[in-house]
Order: sequence, then C-alpha cells, then structure tokens
Amino acid sequence: ESLMTDLSRYFEVMEKEITAHKGTVDKYIGDAIMAIWNAPLEDADHVANACRALLACRTAEGKLNREVKSSRLLPVRTRFGLHCGRVVIGNVGSLSRMQYTAIGDTVNLASRIESLNKQYGTDSLVTEPVVAHAGESFVFREVDVVSPAGTSRPIKIFELVCEIGPNGINPLSEENKRELLSWKACYGLYVDRNWGAALQAFEAHLQETSRPTLVETYIDRCRGFMANPPAEDWDGAFIFDAK
Repeated sequence: ESLMTDLSRYFEVMEKEITAHKGTVDKYIGDAIMAIWNAPLEDADHVANACRALLACRTAEGKLNREVKSSRLLPVRTRFGLHCGRVVIGNVGSLSRMQYTAIGDTVNLASRIESLNKQYGTDSLVTEPVVAHAGESFVFREVDVVSPAGTSRPIKIFELVCEIGPNGINPLSEENKRELLSWKACYGLYVDRNWGAALQAFEAHLQETSRPTLVETYIDRCRGFMANPPAEDWDGAFIFDAK
C-alpha cells in the first residue's frame, strides 16, 4: 500500500509536466510512462515541447526526491528516451476494451533508446531526428552510433543536457561548457579512429566528467580497438544484442 501511494505520487508529478508541455500520457507500464506528442492534437513545435517536458520532468523528479523524506520508492532516477517519426495512432483493441495509442517502429525504438541509458550511465537519451527538429536552443552531447537490439539501421544518439535562452531550464554553467567541449574533443579522436590519442584523452577526461560510466565505456572500447582494430568498412555503429 505504501509503495502504491509513492508510485502514484511519482506518476502525478511526471504527468503534470508532460501535459504542461502539450504531451499526452499514453499509458503506464509498471513504473514506466509512455507519452506521445503531436497527437491527438497537432503541434508544430512538438519535438521541442517533448524535450522541454523531459527537462521539466527531470527537475520535478529532483524536487520530489528532496522533499519526500519517508518513502519506500524514493529517491528515484528516471531514464528518458525520445525519438520522433511516423507511427500508426488511434483506437486499438477488442470490442470490450479499446485504447488510444501509438504503435510502430518509432515507438519500439524510443523504448530501446530509453533502455540504453543503463549502458552509458546517462538518463536522457534522444535520437538524431530529435536533435534535427528540436531547435538551436537545446544543448546536446553526442554519445554514440548504435544499432539497438531488434533494429537493423544504425542511428546516432545524443544526451539532452539543457535548454538555453528565455525558456532555459537548468542553464549551462561554465563548468558544464568546459566538460562538453572536453568530451567533444575526446569523441572526435574516437570517431577519427585515433585510438591511442583517444584513450589518453578519455582517461584525462575521466577526472572531470559528470558521466564516468560513459567515459569508461569509451576507454574500454579504445583499448579493445587498439588490440583488435575494426574492419576498414566499419560504420562506427555499436551493435547491441539485448535490450
């Protein structure tokens, strides 16, 4: 009973931020939330609103964790995954039970992206199409090129860091800026297949990063590629065989 009360409080906080940013809660799946934008009402700015909802949910979660002192559920750390694309949307089900929902590969990939946060030690992963449509006020960190389990096409993934400007939530500090620039330099060496220099850069970056699991992942990869370089036609994608 205590757990259900805490879970309901958590859902209420998250749902408030999702709907405030023109999102629709599709369903609750255990302790997870599936939300959609641009339906049932069209929203020309739906990608940016989804990003703002994610940032607002992250802020609200932090406040909830700080304010609730006695809980079987809290503190929690939510993993977020955003993807955009074409879906089939409408009422589906049986004659006795119908539900308005979205189905299709876009939905499945969003679920896979959310799960990848566990691999990188992140909490807010989005895909390249989200970055392309979100607008210039958002700050992203490029994380990887991946083929998640159950997919066949590689896709770039990014971490949503914050929004800057008049709508900014958690504005970027000077320390954050330095960290992101340092990460970009390290990641650039990795993309260029300069494994030795990338390894040294990542090892130095590990001392200042807020995402140690992410950096350690690349340190391990660099060491592996130095011992066994990938084929010349390698597309840079890391293939995951499990969700």
